[in-house]
Parts: sequence; structure tokens; C-alpha cells
Amino acid sequence: MNEKKNTLMIVAFAKATVIMLLLGLFAPALAYADTPHEQYQAFKEQYQISQERVRDAQQSYQDSKEKFLDAKAHLEDSRTSGTIFGLKNATRVFLLHTIDYIIIRLEVMEDCAIKAEGSGFAPFIASDNTKDYIDQLEGMKDDVEAAETREEFQAIFNEIRDIWQHANLESRYFILGTANNRVDSFLKRGESISDRIKAEIERLADAGVDTTELERLQYEYNDALKDVENSYNKATQLFDEHNGFDDSGVFEDAEDAGGFLDEASGLMGETQQQLKDGNSVLREIFSELKEHRHGSADLSGTGKLIASGDGKATMSGDMEAKISARGGILTITDYDGNAEVDVTGYGTKEYIGDGIVRYSGFDGTAGISGSSVTVEILGDDIELTAEGIGSVILRGYGTYDVEKDGCHTSSNDWAPPHAEDMNQNHAGDMNQDQAGDMNQDQAGDMNQDQAGDMNQDQAGDMNQDQAGDMDQDQTPDENSAVDTGGS
Repeated sequence: MNEKKNTLMIVAFAKATVIMLLLGLFAPALAYADTPHEQYQAFKEQYQISQERVRDAQQSYQDSKEKFLDAKAHLEDSRTSGTIFGLKNATRVFLLHTIDYIIIRLEVMEDCAIKAEGSGFAPFIASDNTKDYIDQLEGMKDDVEAAETREEFQAIFNEIRDIWQHANLESRYFILGTANNRVDSFLKRGESISDRIKAEIERLADAGVDTTELERLQYEYNDALKDVENSYNKATQLFDEHNGFDDSGVFEDAEDAGGFLDEASGLMGETQQQLKDGNSVLREIFSELKEHRHGSADLSGTGKLIASGDGKATMSGDMEAKISARGGILTITDYDGNAEVDVTGYGTKEYIGDGIVRYSGFDGTAGISGSSVTVEILGDDIELTAEGIGSVILRGYGTYDVEKDGCHTSSNDWAPPHAEDMNQNHAGDMNQDQAGDMNQDQAGDMNQDQAGDMNQDQAGDMNQDQAGDMDQDQTPDENSAVDTGGS
């Protein structure tokens, strides 16, 4: 496997490992969206719609709770037939809004569960369980309308509370179990990446490069993978027993379930940290490998790259680029949909789809800026300047200089060209698959501090209080138990 592909796959894994473990739970929801930008937009729209529904229901719940508490206070001040009637009515409305609020929360959980179940990592079919709880709550609305006595209202209140608590515990089990089931696939990918690192180290050693530091880092990375595997095996055994829940994930015993979930949460926390440690080592490995690779440079926001030559230049990140070339093919991929592009001197302009635009017969100038773009220019007499946060890969025949904070830091030659790059350039015949070959390993070679670097706190850190929870202030509590005047 060639040097570029090895290092690109290493950094792609470094970026994705922790994020995918935590956010991959909901990936099937975005399967229809082909590009990262489309996937992000689809996820954001779904999340916003769900949150708006929850917020509206929560506001109605809070309003009805305040009116219920006011009616309860009036009854305590003056016990009359009017205040008793007012409390009964306020209690009825409060319980109905509570049911509606919990149903919407459960519907959001059910929708996420259905999509996660399609990934093949779900420990059980949580959507069926959640649907049963929704049906139970819908059926309770008639009971609320018919209730008259304090005992009847209290019984409904207790049942609502139990349903939510059971559903919440089951959702915790589902999220933890799904995340744990994904770890195995990451371990396999990690082992594959380790093999590629080894091959790259051997290639450098054969070339006379001192690989002592790289070998030490690989050993450290392999240790991190072993730690992940040990935690995964312990957690898997725990999930196989799933104390407190039956084989369908239905809650059975509070004490057993609490112990199981606390222990599982601790093990998953260990796994998260171990993945983070492995990710940190991969960053170091990537930096070391980049030191031995011509034609590659990182930009960290205060730097500038100036290059000239014949061949292919690929820029990725949050950056601004100015380009001129002769007889070339310019391909621009706009992931966030906010790129500003000014191109002059081209033969044909073609919209490939998925945010990709290709300019064939490019013989002029181009200015491109965007928060997440990949720009590829294939041609002769290339002159380019790139600034921002990201990376630049240069293959062909040419030179480049890197500046940081206004000072010159390095100069180097472009990496040797791939034969297919030169063939594409001179033939001018890149089909759509070749022009838009922007898969995640190849298009996202941005520097590690910027490229989707989400730590545990940022990457949907689903601790147990966050994973579908509704805190005690948002659910019926014992202090809300109703006194309907004894009638």
C-alpha cells in the first residue's frame, strides 16, 4: 500500500474513532444523505424538529404544573367546593399535559431506536418496548378524564411515573449496549490501521530513516487497543447477563438494573478514555509520518502555503485558496454549502452532485473560500496560495514554501506523481467517479486540531443523565401528589 494511502487512512481513523462510537448510534437516520454536508444537515434538521416538539410539550407541562400548584395552594387557604373543583380540574389538566409530554419524549426515543436498530448493533428491539409504553399512556387519558377522588388521581400519577422510569432505564440499557456492540468494529479497524502503520514504519526503515520514535508510538497505540479490548470483553459479559432486564430489554428489578447500569456505565467510560488515548497516539504517529513525506503540509490558521508546479494539488479544510493553472481540471467540493467561488477561464462547468463542481479545460484563475471545502487542481503551470486551517497535498513536479506568522518555516519539493494523475491530466478524460472520488479517507486530510476533533465532552457524551433522561423537575414528583379535598 502506498505511503499516501497509509497515512491518510491513519489520520481518518484518528478523527473518526471517538466520534463514531458515540454518534454512530444514530447514523442510520442519515443513510439517505450521501455527502457529509447532507448528512450533517439532515441530522441537524431532525434534531431541531424533535427539540421543538419537546420544548412545546415541556412548556405546556410546566404551565399546567404551575396552575395545579396554585390551585393546591388555594385549597389549603380555603377549603370550599369551589377550590376543590378548581383543584380537580387543574389536576386533570396537569396529568393530561404530563402524559402528552412523556409521550413526545418517548416518540423521540422510539424514532432514534428504530434507526439505531437498523445498524445491526442494537442489543434488543427497544422501539417495540417504547411503543407499548406510549400505548399505555394514551389509554390512561380516559382514566384521567374519569377520575374524581384523590386516590384515583394518585393511582394514575404513580402509573405515569413508573412508566417513565421504566422507559428511561431501558433507554439507558439500549444506548450503552448499542455503543458497546460498536466497539468490536472499531477494534478491527484499529488493528487494520496498526498493520498499515507497521508497513509504513518498515518502508521508512528500509529507506534509512530512524524509526525508533515511530516504533515506540506504535507499541503505545497497540497497548491502547488491548486496553479497549479488555474493557470491551468485560462489558460484553455484563451485557450478556443484563441483570434487572429480561431478554427483550424490559425492566424487571430496580436494584439489579441499577447495579448493572452503573457497572456498564463505568466500563463504557473506561472504553471512551482508552479510545481517546489511542486517538492521541495516532495524532503523534501522524505528525511523525508527515515529517517524512514530501508534498504535504498542514495549516493551523496563521500559516500560508505558496506552491508552483505541474501535477495535482489537493487542499482540504477551512481555508481560502487562490489558484492559476494551464490546461487543467479544477474540482471543488463544498461540504458546508457556504463556499465562495470565483473562476475565470474554463471550457466547461459541470455539477457532479453532492456539492461537487468540476471545471474542465481550466486555463485561468480561481479564488475559493469556505468553512469545509476540498479543492483539487490537476494541470500544468499551477500557481497556488492557501491560507486557513487544513492540509495541502502536492503531487507532481514543483516546489512549495510554508510560512507561519509571517515567517518562512520550510521549503520542499512536491511528492512524486501517480501515473494515473498524469494520464488524467494529459488525456483530459476524468469520468465522474474519478473526478469526484472524495471518500472520507481521501477528502478529509485536514490537520488534527481542526478536522472534526470532538473530544468526549463535545461528541455527544451520552452519560446516563443525558441519554434520554427527564430530570425530576420535569416528571411528576411525590410533592405533586394531589389532595382533591377528599371527595
